Amino acid sequence: MRRIALLPVAGLMAGCNDTRDLAPGSSDHAWRPVNRAGLSLPPDIRNPARSDIAGPIVPGSIREGKILPEETRQPVGLAELIDFAQRNNPETRIAWQRARQAAIGVGIARAALLPQLTLSVMGGFQRMALPLPNYLSSRGYLTSNGAAVFPKLELEYLLFDFGRTKAHIDEAQFQTLAANFGFTAVHQQLILDVISAYRAYQAAQAIASAAQKAVENMALLLRAAEARRAHGEATVTDVATAQRNLAQARFDLDKAKDGEHAARHALLEVAGLPATLSLRIAPMNAARLPRAGKDEIRQLVDRALASRPDLMADIARLRAQDAAVAGSRAALRPKISFAGTAQGYLGALKSYGTGRSAPASAIAQPEAGVFMQMSWPIYQGGLRSNAIHMAESRRDAARATLLKDRLQVERQVADSQDALETALVQVKSARVLNEAAIIANEGAAQAYRHGVGTITDASSAAAALFEAQASLAVSISQAFTRAASLAHATGQLDLGANTTQEGGENLP
Repeated sequence: MRRIALLPVAGLMAGCNDTRDLAPGSSDHAWRPVNRAGLSLPPDIRNPARSDIAGPIVPGSIREGKILPEETRQPVGLAELIDFAQRNNPETRIAWQRARQAAIGVGIARAALLPQLTLSVMGGFQRMALPLPNYLSSRGYLTSNGAAVFPKLELEYLLFDFGRTKAHIDEAQFQTLAANFGFTAVHQQLILDVISAYRAYQAAQAIASAAQKAVENMALLLRAAEARRAHGEATVTDVATAQRNLAQARFDLDKAKDGEHAARHALLEVAGLPATLSLRIAPMNAARLPRAGKDEIRQLVDRALASRPDLMADIARLRAQDAAVAGSRAALRPKISFAGTAQGYLGALKSYGTGRSAPASAIAQPEAGVFMQMSWPIYQGGLRSNAIHMAESRRDAARATLLKDRLQVERQVADSQDALETALVQVKSARVLNEAAIIANEGAAQAYRHGVGTITDASSAAAALFEAQASLAVSISQAFTRAASLAHATGQLDLGANTTQEGGENLP
């Protein structure tokens, strides 16, 4: 009956712990909190503080704080933007923390080689009852009240484990090396992103300038058409055509300005700066274009295989998995360790019920022990063998990943080389096109003003000039971007600031 009575109580207690109401009530509409969730951006994220700390960003020396160049009056160039990005972009901080975590993992693995000391203390009070014969105790039982404290110091020291701990340390060290190379890869990718965004912004500025010039040219043609119309030399259609072309040019100008703003915002974002920041950006020097290297594609690929930080990270991960396999196999063998204990018994015991009152018995004595311990897993239901299979599978996956990335690097180098050569050829063609468009526009405009040309020819020439100027700006931007992409594909982008002494291992 008692158990039956407890069932409703247990059901009520289980109902009090029903937390299904914490999830959305249904799947047909979005979830909104009933009360304020209490979540808000931290102050340092909502309003990043300005920092004047200088110095390169490398593993182990990255600075906290955010660089916000609000007070600078000088135009900011590409080098400064890259510096801002390396300091401000969260990607570098995430990669740096991953590298730090991997480095901490080495210390955790090495801790197994050092003596392990554990201090524990247990104390308390206990009341005990013991039945006794009536001739010993009139009430038939003995009671005792005891209080004691048990301090204990334990020592354990690993002596020999057939290389299992060393394998774990090697695995952690290679994982650290992989994380460091990954940190470098993030920086190189960030530099490429800044260069690409910077060149895209410069191209957008050039397109907006060309669109503004197109508006001016179309306005001149409209005034010429209206003047000729006033003298009876042009028709209403000519004026309407000029008005239409001017409206189209203004529409293109608004579109170009919107593209310029979007490119600026993208550049500030990749630099880790607010999109609303008022910052003057220095124009690029397009007088000297990048040149395609004279190296053969095979030499570029070999350079990439020796320098790419992502490949070096793959190699380090493969070595880490080799160490993990060795550690899993060593776990099948015995482990010999030294153990020692030193403890004390500090307490007192008072007994009642014997018919005679006796003082409390007190004790304060040390205890100690020294042991040699061997543990050998004989049978664990296939746990160790499956652990070996798992480690071998991960090693094979790491090798396959390395092969995949190696093939991808070769394709990236070949594509980047071809893209750079194509971009340089396009720049030459765009320059010829631009020069011809300038001459054609001037000739068509002069011809129409002097009455020997048509408004259609003049408008087409002005529109062609805008297209030619936009194509030239885009082709120049692409040439610089393709050159940076080739440097990134070969692992040479900002190599001087990202070279590590651990590099240089050959591909297996």
